[in-house]
Amino acid sequence: MTYESRWKIIEKVGSGGQGEVYRIFDTQKFGTDEEFRKWFVYSLGRLSKYGTDSGTFNDDFKMFQESILKLVSLQDQSQYCALKILHKFEDARDFEKAGERIKKEIAAMSKVSHPNLLRIIDYDSESKWFVSPFFSQGTLSKQSHSFVGDFPKCLKAIRPLIAGVAELHKKGIVHRDIKPQNVFIGYNGELVLGDFGLVFFTDERHSRISETYENVGSRDWMPPWAMGMRIEDIKSNFDIYSLGKLLWSMVSGSPILRLWYFQKDEFNIEKLFPNSSFIQFANPLFAKSIVENEEDCLKDATELLFEIDKVLSVISLNADRVDPKVQRRCRVCGIGTYVEVIDRNITDLQNFGLNPAGSRSFKVFICNHCGNVQLFTFGDRKDPPAWT
Repeated sequence: MTYESRWKIIEKVGSGGQGEVYRIFDTQKFGTDEEFRKWFVYSLGRLSKYGTDSGTFNDDFKMFQESILKLVSLQDQSQYCALKILHKFEDARDFEKAGERIKKEIAAMSKVSHPNLLRIIDYDSESKWFVSPFFSQGTLSKQSHSFVGDFPKCLKAIRPLIAGVAELHKKGIVHRDIKPQNVFIGYNGELVLGDFGLVFFTDERHSRISETYENVGSRDWMPPWAMGMRIEDIKSNFDIYSLGKLLWSMVSGSPILRLWYFQKDEFNIEKLFPNSSFIQFANPLFAKSIVENEEDCLKDATELLFEIDKVLSVISLNADRVDPKVQRRCRVCGIGTYVEVIDRNITDLQNFGLNPAGSRSFKVFICNHCGNVQLFTFGDRKDPPAWT
């Protein structure tokens, strides 16, 4: 089956190592150019010549109205689709491997349905083409400025996409190429993960098409432990590393984070955006995803989703991170930050006007702008979990 039987190419919008992408429209919905012109010219001609005196006025007007509605609809970018076609044999880097990959891409997109994963509309595995929605706003790599410095906004935007990746992982599918260039911006601002060209099925029913020790994925977005790893040893946490970097890129507005160096000053978003709300919860998330060693990484997207939901819960309650190393904005004046002045020292507490009984003690923080005081109490057995 060829795509020409249904789809009309408007223009070429991109090209990569595997194939080319075109903006198209559905002739089953809008008709062909010839049909459209025929309806429009015929109905307009009859209305112009006979007007309301014609016995077929209602039919002529309805045909003219439908032509206008189709013309208006074609101005709506959401009415278009995207066609991906494999390169011709003479233009492909490795035609056989590319052909197998586009089949895998089609299989993965057909296997999981989620609003934040690219949807397949039409395809032919043998002819090596498929149709998906067209996103006129492009990818996250071109729209990252809308998220910079706003950690809560980034979390809320990326959460549905991570939920989509969780569905992939439940089906034994590892995407392996999560990066801003492969995340589309939907018509309502939602993030949609596309480009399943490097997808890997962890179950044995799907044959492996990558070389045993091939580095697959984009160098700056794949985990360090995957370098030189056998393809069959790749796990879902491959995607977790990439998702962590994707979140970092959204908050920072920078395209590349070197290795796992999110805590270095030049990449530390808590230092780059010290006044951003809830930014103090960012690095603890990165510490579970953007890591050097595989054993320190969350297992899959379901676990990452759980961690993100915990932070979003904290944000919804307007809570704060309890850590003396983190600057916390004063809850009274909103200008100053709390500074630790007493750390369970009895003499200091007594000078401050407190006289703890028994083994009870306190940490004391004071706002450096308005003087508001925060007390944290400690018992005789062990510290509260937040301080351990």
